[in-house]
Amino acid sequence: MQHILSTVMILIGAVVMLISLVKARELHVLTPFIPERSKPEIIRSLRLHRGLMLFFLLGYCVVAGVFFFRLPVVGELLVGLVFLFGALFVLLGLHIQTKMLLEIKNTLHGLLPICASCKKIRSADGDPHDPASWSTVEKFISAKTSADFTHSICPDCLKRLYPDLYK
Repeated sequence: MQHILSTVMILIGAVVMLISLVKARELHVLTPFIPERSKPEIIRSLRLHRGLMLFFLLGYCVVAGVFFFRLPVVGELLVGLVFLFGALFVLLGLHIQTKMLLEIKNTLHGLLPICASCKKIRSADGDPHDPASWSTVEKFISAKTSADFTHSICPDCLKRLYPDLYK
């Protein structure tokens, strides 16, 4: 009776892993929003994470079969492997979550201290009287996001600065 109960619990674990595998696909929808500087590492980690999930799904099914057919030597080895890879799975999941949360933290939010005249932005922990604490809008946004800048002149400035070119 105990081996049947163990087999059922392991199979329930396999079902949970299958559901998790399907739900993990939702994370890939977010990859276009990850800044380019971190995207390759996060995508690689997500693929490895998915591979570990498949390993677990297969491992659960094999271990359930081993318990059901009462093959204790093979069962102990497989359970040991599942626990070892379980620790790696948790560590990798933590790494992915940390990396994604850091990317969210580094996106623009809240109030930006900006100069009313030249439009430079002061770093959050910078001294307002220290010139080194201030950077251009382009430099600030490029450091915080994956955006790059190209420059042009709007129609109002074109008219004001280059009236002979304005039509």
